[in-house]
Amino acid sequence: MRMAEPRISHARLGKRTIDAEPTPGEGESRIWDTELKGFCLRLYPKSRKSPEGRRVYSVKFRIGRTQRWFTIGEHGSPWTPETARKKAEAIFRDVSDGIDPQAEKLERRADLTVSEWIDLYVEEGPKAKPSKRASSWAQDKSSLTRHVKPLIGRKVARDLRPSDVSKMIAEIVAGATARNEKTDKKHGRAIVRGGPAIAKRTASTLSAMFSWAIQHGGLKVAANPARGASVNAPKRAAKERFLSNEEAIALFDIIDTMETDKRLNAGHADAFRLLMLTGARRTEIAGLRWSEVDLVRRRLVLPRERTKAGEKSGERRIALNSAAVAILKKRPGSNKVYVFPAYRGEGPIIGLQKSWAAVRVAAGLPGLRIHDLRHSFASFAIADGASLFMVGKALGHSDTRVTERYAHLQGDALDDLAERAGRRMGRAEKANDE
Repeated sequence: MRMAEPRISHARLGKRTIDAEPTPGEGESRIWDTELKGFCLRLYPKSRKSPEGRRVYSVKFRIGRTQRWFTIGEHGSPWTPETARKKAEAIFRDVSDGIDPQAEKLERRADLTVSEWIDLYVEEGPKAKPSKRASSWAQDKSSLTRHVKPLIGRKVARDLRPSDVSKMIAEIVAGATARNEKTDKKHGRAIVRGGPAIAKRTASTLSAMFSWAIQHGGLKVAANPARGASVNAPKRAAKERFLSNEEAIALFDIIDTMETDKRLNAGHADAFRLLMLTGARRTEIAGLRWSEVDLVRRRLVLPRERTKAGEKSGERRIALNSAAVAILKKRPGSNKVYVFPAYRGEGPIIGLQKSWAAVRVAAGLPGLRIHDLRHSFASFAIADGASLFMVGKALGHSDTRVTERYAHLQGDALDDLAERAGRRMGRAEKANDE
């Protein structure tokens, strides 16, 4: 999809002008300085990472026939309109002398360590992938900071070899980076685990970082050292659990009983019910906004940044059956932002995992995960004759290969189809007689 053209205005870049300029609702805005040609302020919308939006001083110049951009820095200490203007003037003096400041900047990056490239990737990478969700960037940062930096962070990036990455992967699988650490939140702690799954994700993230560094950051290497890295560990059996009809009915009854007995609050109870009835992901329901609910058309419409496959498939539409519509209609506070608001403070509801632990014990299903409700929705749909294609659409899969994990569930439906075809040809009775 072609990106929208930035909105352009012209003014002398000063504090009053910059403070008065509104943050764009979407896309990019630029204010070109009327006194220093090529000097501008680029404004970006609000996001989870930048709640106030971003305001970045930049210069645009030409070296020979090549047009270049140079980012000075974000508005705020140390970059004020005055300091940014002086830096821009110095850049233009270099350009007039035939010095390419962007080339020098890239040249200085030649000796950066892996840790320094990680910091650059976390800071600058989102500009190259504007549709990637903030939660995905946060997960990338966590993988790179907690696993890559401790093991190979001090190595110069251009000297990194595939063997170094393979060794790193083996160490993550063995638990070398596992630990219990404090977080920025009060009394908060994070349990950092190792193992094959974490190693695989970390290797993939490191490969994406090197691809960005080569394509956008100016890193000069013969090849991406992390590309194709594999985890040499036995594959674990898939942890997929499917509810039977009887278990699903009993689970609804348990949730009703626990809510009535005040052992489960109404918000958590309704969230679990919606998860069972829609096949949605936990984050899609927990963070559901009233602006995403369309009761007239009986659907949820999630923007691309709110769904896992949004970067590839755009917005996600989740069909609502009558039971789901009834739950949403009785939810209080439709004048609020979230369908399931937090009980204290702002933001969406939290603590679903803790409540679910009590629900599954009460239901006699100790191994059942919240995500298994999604698997069960798919299994019921297939049992009723839905195709893998339709199930993939309902679950919001962007890749049909992901949906193929449910192919084995089609066995009963295919048996029924074959039996019905045999009856139409008058062969079922004959087979039974023989």
